Amino acid sequence: MRRSLHIKLVLIMVLLIVSLMVVVGAFLMNSVTGYYINEFYEQIAGAFGRENVDFIRDLQTATPEEEDGGAMVEEVLSAYAGALGVDRRDRNFFVLDGTTGRCLGGSAPEPEGGVAVTPNISKALLGEPGFDSSVTADYMDAAIPITRGGQPYIVYILDNRETARSLNAEMFSLIVEALGLGLIISVLLSFLLAKTMVNPLQRLTGGIEEVARGDFSRKLEVTSSDEIGQLTESFNAMAGQLETNIAELEKAEQQRKDFVANVSHELRTPLTNIKSYAETLAGGVGELPPEMESRFLGVILNESDRMAHILQDLLTLSRFDSGRSELRLTWFPFAKAVDDTYQAVLMDAQNHAHTVELRLPDGLPEVRADRERIMQVMMNIVSNAIKYTPDGGRIVLSAGQGGEKVWMEVDDNGIGIPKGDRDRIFERFYRVDKARSRQSGGTGLGLSIAQEIMLRHEGCLYLVDKEEPGLTIRMELPVWGPGEEGGHEG
Repeated sequence: MRRSLHIKLVLIMVLLIVSLMVVVGAFLMNSVTGYYINEFYEQIAGAFGRENVDFIRDLQTATPEEEDGGAMVEEVLSAYAGALGVDRRDRNFFVLDGTTGRCLGGSAPEPEGGVAVTPNISKALLGEPGFDSSVTADYMDAAIPITRGGQPYIVYILDNRETARSLNAEMFSLIVEALGLGLIISVLLSFLLAKTMVNPLQRLTGGIEEVARGDFSRKLEVTSSDEIGQLTESFNAMAGQLETNIAELEKAEQQRKDFVANVSHELRTPLTNIKSYAETLAGGVGELPPEMESRFLGVILNESDRMAHILQDLLTLSRFDSGRSELRLTWFPFAKAVDDTYQAVLMDAQNHAHTVELRLPDGLPEVRADRERIMQVMMNIVSNAIKYTPDGGRIVLSAGQGGEKVWMEVDDNGIGIPKGDRDRIFERFYRVDKARSRQSGGTGLGLSIAQEIMLRHEGCLYLVDKEEPGLTIRMELPVWGPGEEGGHEG
């Protein structure tokens, strides 16, 4: 990639320099030629203009004793050679016969084959001055018809453009030298561009190769704020996002494996018990006492109920995960829901000799939520407090309002949860005391379901830190419901 891009940069710079030199050189050389042509004709036109009356009179006025008018015209032109720019080397004048165009004399010997009849001479033979010249021609000329002593003559000025060609040659030499210098500079610039462009691209290539090998930890250094720097920042962001996504996928895969293992483990125990007791009942090994048969059937029923609870909880979580479980939002008194929960668990608490205290202030508002789901959360929290508090314990059920939220807390003096397990109590199938949880009929899914319900209500469920033994769980619920703001007229 380095060589390819470097070569491209060199070629681009070379083509740029060559194109620039060609255009500039052609423009300058044409400009010099055009300037020289314009200067030539301005000088000739000025010499034959109205300002030089004496020069025109001397050319056209013949003396009485004059025998050769052409020679006299040549003599006058020689006297005014400086005004005409005649140097007798690159620029000369010739006196031509105004009728035939034959050369009569001049500042230089007549060219071999005579003076060529040019378009300007042709115009002068017709009696009109000739002041035209082509940029591509290798000469410049001007032909001015005059009359002297009744005889027509043509003053012909011829310039071979040697001065312009010399100047253009020098300019061409300078352009070639500038082109060579430009090519050297272009090569140096290409190396500089290669360093500033190719090196970051090589680092990006190396980073992409590492990402392709599965290493997302490398972050490339951003050395500039241009497009390459933005590309590097985007690559770092992409690599970080890929690392996060893969970590989440790995976590999800591990959770799926754990979920399958937990479900298998949870269902295997009741299935084993049911199978064992059913085989005993159906084995036909003697007659079982009625009380033992009744106890076996009771175990089968209890294990069946336990499996039904697990399957029901799994179905609930599946609906939450797939988004098929919609909330039925209605307005209802929050205080009444808390009191109904208290009344529902009171008998169960008394069976365990628990003291249950209800602290319910006046003025709690109505809330917009799915009452059945919220009651499910409340019952789960309070039931856990009753279940995991040794008989004769104390449970406090309290509620209140803070800003736009209402809350309920359940505080007990039970076995509590070790600090090392607190961060995991909302995980599916997680139990602090697995043996005791199974004995009490817990599935390890209740708090997970409660947490899902609260998240869908844009509320929260968390543990409150406390010093004394036991556990305090707090649920908070927005008054206006999920995604809603504004007032409610009760």
